[in-house]
Amino acid sequence: MKRILLRDEDWAVIDGQQCLVTNFVPLSAKVENGKVLAVDSFTPYASVELKCGNFTKDIKGFITHKTDFAMLWAAFKHRTEVPGTRINIPFDSPELNPDGLGENEEVCLTWTRENYKFAAARLFKRFMPKLIVMVCAKGTFELSQDDTGRIRPDLQGWARVRATLPLVTWTPEVMR
Repeated sequence: MKRILLRDEDWAVIDGQQCLVTNFVPLSAKVENGKVLAVDSFTPYASVELKCGNFTKDIKGFITHKTDFAMLWAAFKHRTEVPGTRINIPFDSPELNPDGLGENEEVCLTWTRENYKFAAARLFKRFMPKLIVMVCAKGTFELSQDDTGRIRPDLQGWARVRATLPLVTWTPEVMR
């Protein structure tokens, strides 16, 4: 039986953990010309299937924030800047596939509601984006995770840096 994440209270069980996105399924939206087009405001934009270090059950999460959806779309479908986010591409990253997820890449995300820059954003965190989306080299998630979903403490030096260094990251502007 899958664990379902819909509301913030459901997602809180993985707060701060890096999770591997094993499947991304747009439900009621798509991105065209940099804008999210949704069928209605009641249906989640997409669903994701996740693998998190400290869960043995399958996890299915529903994406209900426009910016979170746009970042996942950029990672899986079409690499682009997402309005309202910062994009970070390390200077030594290999060439990324501009048309979406390449065969040597995987997508990870971190859901958090504790990483906002300003007190005002914290007051309205229910309405703020909560994902940090990363494209990593394939195998990074398995290499870097311990049983609790945290970065393995035994990784030292360059191995630790490489295991935690994504190829590209989208972070909402309201987050640190």
